[in-house]
Amino acid sequence: MSNDVELLQNFFRLQVNKEVRKFFKDVTADDDLTTPRGLAKNLCLHKDVDTSELSIMRLFAYYIICGAFEGRPVYGIPTTSFQEQRKFKPQVQLYFQEDLGDVDAGYSPVTGEISFRLMNQETTTLSKAEATSYANKIKTAFAKPSFVWKKGKELYSYTDWAKGYQLQLLCRNESEARRVVEQVLDIQSHSPEWKRLRKNEAVDSAATYPTIPGNQTILGKSQKKPRQRPIADVRFQYALLHVHGLPRAITLVDRTGTFANPLVTL
Repeated sequence: MSNDVELLQNFFRLQVNKEVRKFFKDVTADDDLTTPRGLAKNLCLHKDVDTSELSIMRLFAYYIICGAFEGRPVYGIPTTSFQEQRKFKPQVQLYFQEDLGDVDAGYSPVTGEISFRLMNQETTTLSKAEATSYANKIKTAFAKPSFVWKKGKELYSYTDWAKGYQLQLLCRNESEARRVVEQVLDIQSHSPEWKRLRKNEAVDSAATYPTIPGNQTILGKSQKKPRQRPIADVRFQYALLHVHGLPRAITLVDRTGTFANPLVTL
């Protein structure tokens, strides 16, 4: 058994480390702890003194936490088959997450996602220069300074199929919904038509979506019930561009340091 463990760890150092260094090729040093990607590379590299438990943690860090972000998307069927069944316009996705220091005890960070399609583009017409232009607009509108979306219990929708919008936004009030819509539409230099903004409201939202949902007993132990529509400030993290025919999304902007080679840097 011990020989197998040693053989596996040798394999990790020889083969997995080769993959790690290729994935983090923009980070030259193995011991750079001054940047997010440098730190991630150091944590993912297998070392001679690693225990078997630490080796497993490094594999998890690389393949799940780092690798999964740029891995092959899963739709329940292969990506290419999905795209053949539903040919779509290029899609921009904006990702948000609650600051770790603001997360309530016992809960995971609240996240948010906003997406829209580029209806004036096709797979074969979108150029890298145009994609970079979108990336720069997102950088200005969402990354510098970082945009905070104040999520709440009220659900607002903004729909304009001709321009690629079917936004579903959980906000604290209409003013916040308008602010977010304006910021998103500004990426394509569009002006909002407020007749397209709708509010979808539960009869008793406080009872339907309680701020503190309480506990429930699972397998004899008391566990927190999952929250629905939690109130939280979620901050912009990164933006991806999905183009039909490409197996991986294009990273437009990244505040987290997770992705290699975003089109624009901060």
